[in-house]
Amino acid sequence: MAGAPPPVDPEDPLAPARGQSLDGLLGLLERLDGVEEAAVVRSALAAGVPRERVLDELQREIERRLARVDDRGAYPR
Repeated sequence: MAGAPPPVDPEDPLAPARGQSLDGLLGLLERLDGVEEAAVVRSALAAGVPRERVLDELQREIERRLARVDDRGAYPR
């Protein structure tokens, strides 16, 4: 089906970060104990840092945190 998101692999520890919008990623970062980091991201955007660069860095940070959480076996919802 065109436009449908790909199925989520339940074995993929990074699945919650894949395909998220900027707001979705910021919310996920906050749930992963990244409230201060999310504020920094918002400040960077307000200061004119290119959105693509911010998204790349944000995605990497969330992936690092999800990998760490997965190692401990608990994902915050």
